[in-house]
Order: sequence, then C-alpha cells, then structure tokens
Amino acid sequence: MKRVAWILLAVCACLTTHGQVSPLDFGLHEVTSDSARYWVLYNTHRTAADSGWTVSYKGIDTILISIPSDAKSLPLTDSNDFGHVVLVVKNNARNLFLFTSTPKMVPLSYPDIEGLNDAIDEGRYFALDTLREGRWLLEVTDSTLWVDNREDHTYGHYRNELIRVSDGLSTDLPAMPYSGTDSRPHLRGRRVDGDLPFLFANLTLIRDSGASCRTYLLDVENRQKVTLRGIVVSTPINPKMVSDAIIKVYNCAEVELDSVVLWGSYSRPNHSGYGLVMNNLRDTRVRRLTAVSPWGIFGTNNMYNTLMEDCDFNRFDIHCYGRDVTFRNCRQRNGYNQFSSVVGNIVFDHCLFDNFTPVLIEDSYNAYTHFVLHMDSCQWWLTRDCHTLMHAGRLGFNPNTRKELQTPSLPDIEIEGLTTHTPKNVKELRLFYYSGKKPQTTPIGGIGHIELRGWQETGKKVSVKYSNKKVQLQQEVHITMPDVAGEQLEERIVQTL
Repeated sequence: MKRVAWILLAVCACLTTHGQVSPLDFGLHEVTSDSARYWVLYNTHRTAADSGWTVSYKGIDTILISIPSDAKSLPLTDSNDFGHVVLVVKNNARNLFLFTSTPKMVPLSYPDIEGLNDAIDEGRYFALDTLREGRWLLEVTDSTLWVDNREDHTYGHYRNELIRVSDGLSTDLPAMPYSGTDSRPHLRGRRVDGDLPFLFANLTLIRDSGASCRTYLLDVENRQKVTLRGIVVSTPINPKMVSDAIIKVYNCAEVELDSVVLWGSYSRPNHSGYGLVMNNLRDTRVRRLTAVSPWGIFGTNNMYNTLMEDCDFNRFDIHCYGRDVTFRNCRQRNGYNQFSSVVGNIVFDHCLFDNFTPVLIEDSYNAYTHFVLHMDSCQWWLTRDCHTLMHAGRLGFNPNTRKELQTPSLPDIEIEGLTTHTPKNVKELRLFYYSGKKPQTTPIGGIGHIELRGWQETGKKVSVKYSNKKVQLQQEVHITMPDVAGEQLEERIVQTL
C-alpha cells in the first residue's frame, strides 16, 4: 500500500495548487480501507512538510482511519488548520502520536559550570560565542537531582528552565537560583530567528471504543509562539487503557490553548493518564478549556507563568518545580489543584470551586517551598470531602539533599471577598490539613501572614480552623480575619497553627 501511495504522490504533486496540498490529491475518496486512508494522510503531510507547503482539508468532513503496525507520526508544517474535519481513529496496532512537530535542539558547551550558574541567574550569556548573536531557545537541565527519589516511586526529579536569549541577553530567569548551589546545568538550544508561529487548529479526534492501543493527538517540542485552537478529543471509557497523553507540549515558549475540549482520557480514578502533558513551558495561556477525565487533565512539570482563564476542569497540577500560576474565571470541580516546589504566586481570581480542593501539595516529592496564595472574589461550594483550603502534605518531613528544600514552608495567604456555600454536614472550614502519623520533625518556615477579608456565608455557618494538627513555625504569623466569629480583632499573632 505504501508503494502505491508514493506513486500517487509523484503523479499527483503536479496537480496541486502551488504551496498547498490536499488529501484529495492522493485519492482520499478513491481508497476503500481505513488503513489506506491513514497512508493518504501520511503522504499528504509528508509532502507538505518536505515542500514547505500547507495542507488543505477543504471539502472534507469526516475521515475514518486505522493505524497500521508500521505507522509513523504525521509531520506538521508551521500552519495546520484542519477546517473542522473529524477524524475517527481505530488503533489495535501500536501507541502513536498522530501528529508531531519536534525540531531538534543541539547541545551547547559553556566554558565553566560556575560561570553558567551565574549566567542563568543574571540572564547574560556572552561567554558562549554561539549565543552572542541571534535569538535562541535554550533548555537548561540541572544534572544535580532536585528531588533524589520520589517516595513510593522509582525516580526523582530534575529541574529544567526554558530560556529565550536574544543577542546574548535574556529576561527569563529561573524559578529558583543556580549560583551558590550544587547545581550543574547543561544546555541544549536551537536558533529561532527564522521560526514562524506554529498553529494547530480546528480538528476533532474521536477515538474508537474498540481500541487496544493509544492514539495520542499531538506532540509539539522546542518551539515558540505555539497556538492550539478549536480542538475536540473524545475518548470512550475503557478500563483496560491508562497512561494517556492526548496532547504533549515540551520545551516551548508563548504557548496558547484556546477553545480546547477534552472529553475523557485513557485513565482510571486510581491510575494516571492525562489530557495535557507539559514540561518546561514559559508563558502559557489556556483559555476556554473544557476538560474532564477519570484521573485528571493536566500532568506538568517545570512550568513558568501559567494563566488559566474561563476554563472548566477537574484537575490542574504542577508535579514538581515552577513559578506563578493564575486561575481567572475558572470553574473547578470534583478534584483538586496539585503543586510541589512551586514559588512566586498562585492566584485564584473570580473562580468557582465545587467539591474541590483549591491547593494540594504533593507530598511524595518532599519539596515544600514558599509561595503566596491569593484568592479574590471566589465562590466555594463546600462538601464533606472538600472543605480544606490546602492539603499541606505531611509533618513527618523527610529532608531532600538539596539545601534549597531542607526547610519545609507554608504559603502566605491573602483572601479577599470569599463566599462559601455550606451544607448541613460540614462543620468547619480548614485552612491547612496534614496527613500521616509521624510527628513533626522540622519547624515550618515561609509563612508570615494570613488574611481573610470580606468572607460571606450562605447555608450553614461554620467555624474556621487553622490546622487539623498543631504545627510549630519558625516565625510569628500575623493573622487578620475581621469577618470570622471569634476573630474580631483586626490582627492576632501566633507562633503555632
């Protein structure tokens, strides 16, 4: 079949409009099998990628394809608009990313480790001649483990930074410093002066209910100005299928997802599988995402400056390492937001929480860093299972070898204008909840103030409890709660929670 398809390629390429090619040019309406239609799509996209053309799906509504055992991912060009075509995919052959755009980075050698640590913190890369001119996208990998070993797992965590360099300078700074630490960073990079923005838009993928192998939609890596728009993926319930990664985005800057709908994933409530798998992204905007799955939609690491706006989802997470996340006008329900080793600010602006825990610190990394938790004009429907602002991990702390992580921290809390809706079976609103039976081993740092202003209640009145366990702190905490019964003083100061 492939040989026939390549013959068609040679014959039909002459018939295409210059700069554009269509699956119709390769006999999409003439072939009769689902696997033949896959090869039509492959050859169409292969021709476009090799020629620098675009692919047009004009005049095509729905395409049924089957993934053969020797299938390859379909290569993409810079601009990929599918014109609202629907792909129905059967796959009993192999796990495969259906579409890819993964230009390669190359290793870059810096004169010395100490100088590179300083360069990363200062944004000055003149010591490397290659970076003195042009625009570069750099991946920094700290080869000294950030987390030695994740508890109950067989791996640790390496921190990454994505850095944009222009003529030797960068304003992209790391989440946490490199100078004066045990860090031993390595660089990879690619020059992006001639890059065009990347677009992947207007496509529906329906995964067949009889599939035994996973068809992932998209893998994008090592690019900047990435837009994914108007994407719908429907995944049927399949208890035998897990470990999903519908959309993968790695080492990218200025990423925008707009109007993406993900119904389901290959996962179970007790086994992971994600709709969006992301690593080492800088400046990510997710707007109008609607997504739900048995396990959770996001599986991310090393994220910098992320905005979630006008979204409806059941779980966001940064497994380990990142800075600055904002949720604006989002509905979050039946799940939680999970973080570990995140610094800067976590902001909830006009959000709705329904049977949802706003912040859960993933304790298996033992990476409790300080951040500021802001909440402005949010509404929270409390339930018997979800009436805690933050699941704070475990007091029985097992220190990491990285000195940056040897003191566990709690966030400062700043809440303005919170409205809680409380059923009769909920008695209290907890700020912090600790799990585990081991006693506290290290006083907790970071936290310096808690502010809760403009709190309103509907339904049952509840009390506010700082923590389910007595917590020793490194410093005094200033608590301001003028609207909470029993806390009418403008401020009180405590050494324990």
